[in-house]
Amino acid sequence: MPGKAKLNDMIEYLVSHFSGNALTRTKLVKLLYLADRESYIARNRQISNLNYIKYHYGPYSEDIVDTLQEMDGEEIRERSGRSSNGTYYRYEANSDYEGSTLTREERAILKQVLQEYQNTQTKQLVETVYDLDDLDNVEKYTPLLQNTNVNVGRRAINS
Repeated sequence: MPGKAKLNDMIEYLVSHFSGNALTRTKLVKLLYLADRESYIARNRQISNLNYIKYHYGPYSEDIVDTLQEMDGEEIRERSGRSSNGTYYRYEANSDYEGSTLTREERAILKQVLQEYQNTQTKQLVETVYDLDDLDNVEKYTPLLQNTNVNVGRRAINS
């Protein structure tokens, strides 16, 4: 995947700066999407080059899961467990964040997204993401951000 270093740095930044409750995979994916969405609105381009699609719980990219698995044991630690809803994954920092590929502006976007949402319950975060661009009316597997209109009037963060 081209631009993989940027995604690694985004993940490492979010995991190492997260101070809310457990950072689950669903929450991490939504935070990545919100950062890319805000960047898309502010700069007309995402921070990452992920191709998001609408999936079960909103925006998703298989590249995120692949990258998380590659980073496990290096920059981050993946923990899994079982709940009544099935298997869950949560992430913890394994090293200090260095983030050499992120610009100051990109780090500021990630910081704002974290400040706004790190203490938000995952279910509420999913609902927020759905509401921003009315994803209830988008068909499953539809590409998001790059090939759809983003409601620029509905910002995820207070700038």
